[in-house]
Amino acid sequence: MAKAKILLVDDEELVRRSLEANLKREGFELDSAASGEEALAILQECPCDLLLTDNLMEGMTGIELLKKAKALYPEVKVIVFSGYEEKDSAEEVLCLGANCFLCKPIDFEELIERIDAVLA
Repeated sequence: MAKAKILLVDDEELVRRSLEANLKREGFELDSAASGEEALAILQECPCDLLLTDNLMEGMTGIELLKKAKALYPEVKVIVFSGYEEKDSAEEVLCLGANCFLCKPIDFEELIERIDAVLA
C-alpha cells in the first residue's frame, strides 16, 4: 500500500534535503519546495495529503501558506515547524487548522510518529 503524499516546504536547503531523504526512505511520495510561493504553485497543480512546512521563511510564511492551502484544500493535513519557540505562533497555527506544531531541530522519529498520527 502506498504511503501518503507529502509536500515539504523549507527555505533552508540543508534541512529540506535531509528531511526529504529521510521521508523518501520511509516510503512517502514527496514533493518539496524552497518557498511558500513555490509550494502554493505545486499545490495548485497537484494536491497532497500532508503539508509539512517551516513557519519562518522569506516571502510567504508558513502561516500564510497554511491559510492558502486550507482555502484550496480544506481537508489537507498540516504540520508546521520552526527553529524558534514561538508560543503565539504555535497557538495561531493550531487555531488556523494545523494539526501539529514542532520545534527545530526536528527529531525524525518524533516527526514520523506525528505524521502517522495526523494521517491516521
